[in-house]
This record gives sequence, structure tokens and C-alpha cells, in this order.
Amino acid sequence: MEFTEVAEGIVMHQMKYAFDILKRFNMMNCNSSSSPTETNVKLVMNEEEEHVDPILFKQIVGSLRYLCNSRHDIAYAVGIISRFMSELRVSHLLTAYFLSV
Repeated sequence: MEFTEVAEGIVMHQMKYAFDILKRFNMMNCNSSSSPTETNVKLVMNEEEEHVDPILFKQIVGSLRYLCNSRHDIAYAVGIISRFMSELRVSHLLTAYFLSV
């Protein structure tokens, strides 16, 4: 957690940590999004999709969970992708990457 003094008072943020996440997962050149997830997004288990590396997915989700301390707007979306920790598919990883931006 970082604290910055501004004219209105003190602001708590995790800007450096958020940038570190983007660097760690090679996403510095990605486009940002104004909304962390689409409204009423539903992820499903598609048996036909190929599996992905569970370690990478767990690292992304863990990093995002810690970021939820100062970014409450992503908490719901992080909870959605956390449901697929055991049977990971490509669509789940892409959603995690989209959420990271």
C-alpha cells in the first residue's frame, strides 16, 4: 500500500504494485479498459477447449486478489475467475488477462 498526500487529504493506492503486475505478465502494451468485466458475464466449463498452465493462472489470480485491497471495482470479476482454479481453459485465462488491464 502506498499513501500520497494531495490537496484534499491522503490517498491510498497500489499504483506501483499494479504496474508490477502488468510488467510481470508482459501486459505493459495492452489497452486499458474502463470496466473490469462485462455486465452479467458468465464463464462456463467448455470441455472442448484446451487446458492452460494452472500455475500462471493462479499467479495472476493471486496478484489480482491482493490488488482488490485498493481496487474494489475488480473484486467481483476476480471472484468470477477464481471459480475455475481446478479446470482451467483458454477462455478463463483470457478473462484473467483482460481483467489485469
